[in-house]
Amino acid sequence: LTSFLAMAGLIRVVSQVARMRPAAVRITNAAALQHTTRRFYSEQISDADFDAKWVSYFNDTSLSPLQIRRGLNDVFAHDLIPDKTIIEAAFRATRRVDDFPTSVR
Repeated sequence: LTSFLAMAGLIRVVSQVARMRPAAVRITNAAALQHTTRRFYSEQISDADFDAKWVSYFNDTSLSPLQIRRGLNDVFAHDLIPDKTIIEAAFRATRRVDDFPTSVR
């Protein structure tokens, strides 16, 4: 009987800990999300500077195919239609590294 009561007490403690843990995880994830959101919106650049930044990025001759794909994903993540000069620089970069699948996408 005492082992049963001890086991019931252990189960109660474990269930209390299990209920507390998701709240701590939610707070941590919310704090991390809030921090990245603030950092994302703090960067304000003009359209011309944005275009120049990405054209110079794609004109770098040391880029690998993975870096070119990552750059294109970053450009498209801004949810805008990139300028013609950015697309031309990206096409030249994919041609330079002979990455046909990325140029088609």
